Amino acid sequence: MIARPFRPIVVLVRSLYDSNIGASSRAMANMGLDEMILIAPQCEVTYAAQQAAATGQTALQNRRVHASWDEFFAQEPEGLRIALTARDGQRRLVEDLATALTTIAHDDPRWRRADADAIPVYLIFGPEDWGLSTDDLELVHHCASIPTFGKNPSLNLAQAVLLALFILRTTWGGERFSLEARGTETKFLERENTFPEKTLQDFLTTMGFDIENRRVNVYTVLRRMLLRTFPTTKELKILEVVFQQGTRKLKERKELKARLLSLEKRD
Repeated sequence: MIARPFRPIVVLVRSLYDSNIGASSRAMANMGLDEMILIAPQCEVTYAAQQAAATGQTALQNRRVHASWDEFFAQEPEGLRIALTARDGQRRLVEDLATALTTIAHDDPRWRRADADAIPVYLIFGPEDWGLSTDDLELVHHCASIPTFGKNPSLNLAQAVLLALFILRTTWGGERFSLEARGTETKFLERENTFPEKTLQDFLTTMGFDIENRRVNVYTVLRRMLLRTFPTTKELKILEVVFQQGTRKLKERKELKARLLSLEKRD
């Protein structure tokens, strides 16, 4: 985990296909990023990009577009520029991204600057056909690559974005999203607030159960079982109606039985 605050930004240079731009936005959402910059895109951003972004629309919708590198430098704040490439820049060696990030954290003076603001970290990806050019690489601070293990080292643009961001997060850290905690606390509180406790208690009491029994408390067991199934608020409302109707029917039956017994005694 890196203590230095940083602001990761994905930069796509001269991208050819808007579907890849959209898919990159989705990958960014997976890794907790929402800032995307396009430099001289070679395509229109159409509905295909929105489809590819699926549930990760934020970066796509908030994208910043620059016509050239000159415009990028004029309008974006200074930060660390890391190129993802398999090509060496002039007097620069290409390292695995994880190695490059570790080197930056220890040796790059830009990383160790005194201000406490989150430093922009631009992860820069080239077009789908040939990647970043030599001229592009002359404009960055570090060149890095994504390691592959198969015979095909070529990565789809969105795959490269996803893998690079995963390496960034595992190396420099970030607040990891827990599938089990996906809104669990909030949803649990919502379910607790809407759980038909009184209705269930009345139903069980009418059924003849002792809900005060500490050893075998049927109410506690049922409540825990029902909440464990993650019912929605609407489902809990329906369940409440079922318990209410069940309680009413049981009471009506008991009242009818009591009247019949009373009539029998009179006879």
